[in-house]
Amino acid sequence: MRLFPNVTTSFAILAIVFTSTLSCVSQASIPDLEANKDERSLSNPSYILGQFWFRKLNGSRALIDFPPAYNYLKDTLSRILPQTNLYNTTVEMTLLNSSQSNAFVIPGNHLFIYSDIMEMITSEDMLLGLLAHEVAHLELRHYERQQRNSGQELQKTLAMLGAGLAAALAGAGSDATTALWLGGIANQAENTLTYSRNQEQEADRRGQEYLNNAGLAPDGMSKLFQAFFKKALGRPKLEFLSTHPSPNTRLSDSFNTDTKKTILSQKTNSEFEYFRASLLAYRAGIEDNPYTYLDQNIQYADAQNFAKALFSYLIQSPERALVFLNNIENSNGFSDYLKALSHTQAKQKEKGLEIIQDRLALAPNDILFSMLNSQLTQTKPNTIDSNYLYEKRLMWRANIQYYQSVNNLPMALHYKALLDFSQGKEKAALFLIKRAKNDASENEKNTILKTEALFERVIEAEKQEDLIDDNFD
Repeated sequence: MRLFPNVTTSFAILAIVFTSTLSCVSQASIPDLEANKDERSLSNPSYILGQFWFRKLNGSRALIDFPPAYNYLKDTLSRILPQTNLYNTTVEMTLLNSSQSNAFVIPGNHLFIYSDIMEMITSEDMLLGLLAHEVAHLELRHYERQQRNSGQELQKTLAMLGAGLAAALAGAGSDATTALWLGGIANQAENTLTYSRNQEQEADRRGQEYLNNAGLAPDGMSKLFQAFFKKALGRPKLEFLSTHPSPNTRLSDSFNTDTKKTILSQKTNSEFEYFRASLLAYRAGIEDNPYTYLDQNIQYADAQNFAKALFSYLIQSPERALVFLNNIENSNGFSDYLKALSHTQAKQKEKGLEIIQDRLALAPNDILFSMLNSQLTQTKPNTIDSNYLYEKRLMWRANIQYYQSVNNLPMALHYKALLDFSQGKEKAALFLIKRAKNDASENEKNTILKTEALFERVIEAEKQEDLIDDNFD
């Protein structure tokens, strides 16, 4: 039995929300995506496009919402970014559950990784190779460079994306919607959202430079390509290879590097194994025999028990999750976070809080555990200054719990509006903000008005780029 929905269908919501826009997309002017390179600015067309798609996918049922996995990925990216001109920028991350193997980047410095790709990525060196390649696409501004000469192709792509969304919302079968998705964003080599062979080779070589300069094992990229090509032999079409066209020289390029081992490359891969297990736990839900799938794809006993525990938690079986977690010999942040969640879901909140307090005694500023502590105790969380959506989500949820507990409906609605807006639910977010204003105190109203103004500025910027119309959903 398939315990989770076919999430490939839900990927179509990446499509830009056009209704009437589709009818006039052929007349839309294509923005100069290199005109303004200021990160996270509403005057930057790249950022507007990327954020729009980013919000839509973060509202998808395909979203993998397990904070320790994002924490690990952020830390892993931080080993590469200092070697690039993106060091002082934020690369936003989204993990998605899918039976397809892919990873890609979109404008505004947004990175997406599908769960299925972790079947092939079996070491941290391979993951670093993947990240180095994708970050190179961002630094080299490949998407923006293609757009300058691909206006008409972009219009076709936007229309296909809109059609994919319409099919998904109309309840089209998974095959039809998948075909539209693949045609729209992540498959065809001639599509403007994919890169040329020359650009792929350029990203490979720049990525190798990052790894070498960071003192990381550069053979991770060659292992990555070997794994992709090996798996491609057993599939009619492997998504990563169709969105990342590979010249004959690609493998030889990756082998012609200094494969020296460094101290950094010997770093323990414990957290990597748990990151991989997290994604595969979500991926198991698409399989008929999820626990067998995890046995077959995860080698290490602790990581295997963790993955089975996370899958059990996801299907609302916390008692079973705790059985698997108690079999883990060496716990870490991943397993402790899941254990706290599982105890809470099993109506053993005090045991969950005990785990959280032990973690906070060691690291008082740990955002994951401090926000979880606030949420469970319904205490006001510390305000965090973060550009990462997964961290903001934690703070917003903790604030929703706190303000509900003290019967402050306006502020609870305010944080729910922020959460909804981050998931692409613009109309719902504006409705909640308007409700929040009605009964808010004067000080609270100032905060709410600032949020409302931000929403309106973002929506207006998206209208100017022809992403949504006046009747957006």
